[in-house]
Amino acid sequence: MSFARLSFSGLLLVLLFSACHRQTDDSPVVARAYNYELHRSDLEGLVGEGVSAEDSATIVANYVDQWIRQAVILTKAEKNIHDNFDRQLREYKNSLLTYAYEQQIINQLLDTTVTEEQISEYYNEHSDDFRLKSTIVKAVYVTAPAKSPVVAKIKNILSKKDFDEADIVEIESLATRHRFNGYYDADTWMPFYTLQGAVPITTYNESLYLKQNRTIQLNDDTTAYLVRILDYKVSDDIAPLEVQSENIRSIILNHRKINILNRLQTDLLEEAEKSDKVKRYI
Repeated sequence: MSFARLSFSGLLLVLLFSACHRQTDDSPVVARAYNYELHRSDLEGLVGEGVSAEDSATIVANYVDQWIRQAVILTKAEKNIHDNFDRQLREYKNSLLTYAYEQQIINQLLDTTVTEEQISEYYNEHSDDFRLKSTIVKAVYVTAPAKSPVVAKIKNILSKKDFDEADIVEIESLATRHRFNGYYDADTWMPFYTLQGAVPITTYNESLYLKQNRTIQLNDDTTAYLVRILDYKVSDDIAPLEVQSENIRSIILNHRKINILNRLQTDLLEEAEKSDKVKRYI
């Protein structure tokens, strides 16, 4: 745990809790500011395993310094701010307790298995929810020295009408042999702007450009850029299932969590009412 990750709220909680138990905590006091005391026990877990002695000392010293600063500010605030925060503190505590209990129940009851059939079913039922915000493509490309005699051969392969996996293997073999850079994953969708980051494609109409240019060759002074567009989807098209698969998995799990919490609330309320633990006076 690094000092940079220590939060304002974490320090504030230490101050509040240390103020509450400072009379009963027998561990040595390591810092004091006005009526607040920081005990050695408050530093437990501050430094993770494997941290050097020098780094540990720095982390602790920084933490103590920030604790003192916060204690000084808090003391001044207590004297000058007269709002009552008891209600907010109770609500914060109640929220923490409720959240911890709900997470415990979710961990016990949540079925985390999501099948491909369930993902496909959800996708088909909600496909209109998965419209693309930007253009995506499937593509393979090679960058090579502009004057290399191999460029023409690679372009001929990329331009084949029945371009297939065997052609990709051949291109990758040629590129590897001549130490060209390239990308050969024909099954993975990528944002069009990612392709543009590797190949200097400029267009103001992505849909028309991709429709008219399935094989692309661009040259600058030193480099030839050779691309085969295998498939594409433009903005507002429905995203392919494989692009949304993990997102749908998360959605399904989230729905299950909500259902568990709804059932929990209903069951607990029914139990309380049957036990005559709930009274309504209005």
